[in-house]
Amino acid sequence: KGSYLVARRIRMHIETWDRTSLQEQEDVIGRDKGEGAPAAKAREHDAPFLKAMLPTAHVRLSHPDSNAGARMLRRGYSFTDGTDGLGRLDAGLFFLAYQRDVRDAFIPVQRNLARNDALNEYIQHVGSAVFAVPPGVLDQDDWWGRGLFSS
Repeated sequence: KGSYLVARRIRMHIETWDRTSLQEQEDVIGRDKGEGAPAAKAREHDAPFLKAMLPTAHVRLSHPDSNAGARMLRRGYSFTDGTDGLGRLDAGLFFLAYQRDVRDAFIPVQRNLARNDALNEYIQHVGSAVFAVPPGVLDQDDWWGRGLFSS
């Protein structure tokens, strides 16, 4: 019992991305850059119409419908850490994803993205970790981590 947190530091090749046309950026992600809306939709939180996106669009490939229903509670946080030794911007996304089992959620989604995601041209995964997150205690006789450490 419990859940797992996947944490990844994803560096974005900003200089390459910025030289890419707006249309290609929107096609790569599967969202309107100005509104944040999924392709062919009006608002950021509209349900995506996956068939309106390219087969290699990040949103389409990471969606539960493209991954046998695999779901994660995920959030990305932008980071900027100055420049690297060559003067390139060291910036990107710190990605966090909670799920019950990484074998049923994160791993199949990541495999799908690794095979086909057009975004791969613009990013580099530079750090990854998986953390066990035990459930809380149920009562005074329970103890933290029991679900992970007892059979």
